[in-house]
Amino acid sequence: MEFILTKEQEAIIGADLTPQCVIACPGSGKTATAVRRLVEIRRRLGDGRGYIALFSYSNIAVETFRREYRALTRTMPGLSPRVLIETVDSFLTTYVLRPHAARTMGASRQPFLVQGAEPFLNGFKIFDGMYPHDITELRVKFKDNGSLECALHAPGKQSVPIEEWKAIQAIEKLGKAGSYTHELARYWAIRTLIENDRLYKAVCRRYPYILVDEAQDIGPLHGHLISILIQGGTSVSLIGDPNQGIYDFAGADGRFLRQYSMTSGIRTFPLSQNRRSVSSIIEVADRLAGTKTTPFREPADRKHGAFYLRYDETDLDALMTTFVAILEANKYAPHEAVVVCRGNSSIDKLAGGGSDVGRGATGYFARAAVLRDCSGDIATAFEHAVSAILRLLNSPPDVLRRDLLSTTAEGDTKTLRRILWGFLRSPAAGIPDSKLAARSKWHPTLKKRVRIFLASIEAKTSYLRSANWANNVTVTGLSDAPLWQDDLGRKDSSAIRVDTVHKVKGEGIPVVLYLAQTSDINKLLQGATSEEGRIGYVAVTRARDLLLLGVPKTAKKPVLNGIEARGFKLWTA
Repeated sequence: MEFILTKEQEAIIGADLTPQCVIACPGSGKTATAVRRLVEIRRRLGDGRGYIALFSYSNIAVETFRREYRALTRTMPGLSPRVLIETVDSFLTTYVLRPHAARTMGASRQPFLVQGAEPFLNGFKIFDGMYPHDITELRVKFKDNGSLECALHAPGKQSVPIEEWKAIQAIEKLGKAGSYTHELARYWAIRTLIENDRLYKAVCRRYPYILVDEAQDIGPLHGHLISILIQGGTSVSLIGDPNQGIYDFAGADGRFLRQYSMTSGIRTFPLSQNRRSVSSIIEVADRLAGTKTTPFREPADRKHGAFYLRYDETDLDALMTTFVAILEANKYAPHEAVVVCRGNSSIDKLAGGGSDVGRGATGYFARAAVLRDCSGDIATAFEHAVSAILRLLNSPPDVLRRDLLSTTAEGDTKTLRRILWGFLRSPAAGIPDSKLAARSKWHPTLKKRVRIFLASIEAKTSYLRSANWANNVTVTGLSDAPLWQDDLGRKDSSAIRVDTVHKVKGEGIPVVLYLAQTSDINKLLQGATSEEGRIGYVAVTRARDLLLLGVPKTAKKPVLNGIEARGFKLWTA
């Protein structure tokens, strides 16, 4: 089916080759617009040697861009292939950090990523004056005068400011070891460009035009990077929705996009037609965010609209049973629906898993078991299994985690990777079934199998177990309940996806049940002025046809009045 462009999209795609800022509403066709603008820039530049880059913030978005770009250019054989479509961080890592940053970092090896589970990171703690923090909690941003503003941010905890000298001391110590975190990858890439003028000019010359999708996710470090590329002559265009800036902990709250739209020399365009949702859902979203959006779709034949239903926070099984009945009665299939939660604790409750799943290597093995058995997410389960084995080996190399997660591992590392995959995949002989009672059955079985597992590693590789490995396979933190309970009350809902708001961002879903607490709803009703309000807005705007807001039965009348004032109707069978 041919994609019909709106007049707004035509204006953006056909505009002069100058920097743009596109403020887009949810479901407005940002992907289609950005890819077509990319094709148009490449077409106009002809055989010019510079690359046109299109960046986004997720691998899924990048794959979508690449697929659509290939489809669009299939009938354009003369078009130059000098186009780069990547995530921002992949670009920095591949083209700046790994090939050029070692000298800036003072490292004697090619830099490598650490994620926090590597045992050697225990030597890189940062003290805030009272408590030690993991270096993966460090957040930094450049201020206008070039100095750093630094803070320690752990999930679920208040951010703690940290002196610049302490942060730099920790950053440089880690850098000399050749290591960087996701946050510090951006820092070192910027430092490398600033301190290597020849490289900086080459990058700006090689990428004369850059488009950034989901630009509300630009935080302080990426914002600083964009600023220095602009100073070097690169033309940068941004496209995004400031109301969907939901990464406040990283400073990505939509502010950079808003400020860019008001910058001299930047031409601003709107994308105000929502192609995703039915008009009643769009009206709710507009009232929440104070926006005005044009509907595009005709209403669906099945029941549609924005509703709220009451639920008992102590009986989520009953809510899921009700949700299944709603889907069946209105001819929606389970795969068309997603239960969207504010955080992982709600997901744990709905999935039947406890939030407390052990300590040390036991905790990582437990998370791997739940992911394997509950959601079938073997890739993430393997990452947890890798974190577990690192705690059981004697002085593992700093780069072992990176190598185990790589498909190009060789020698003993390749053998260890194969053994670990087998241990993960076999509930009968490896990590036990997560439906076993955690303390009394799952843990004793795990410990016996880990002993055999380590003996196999020692027999087939040069890796040795730690002398105190057993202390890391502790029963501490495990309850008598199973890690994951797949009881009869959940069988009807087992085919329904349950995920966080952050994980569904960018998607359009036929049916969304947003499972909210009263505090979430209060923030939602206040609009997109806070991170919590924007998170609720993102949840609401994922729904294509049917939106259900789960409201606790304990919510008071003023909250219900506020919900109805925004356009939600009470669900009735």
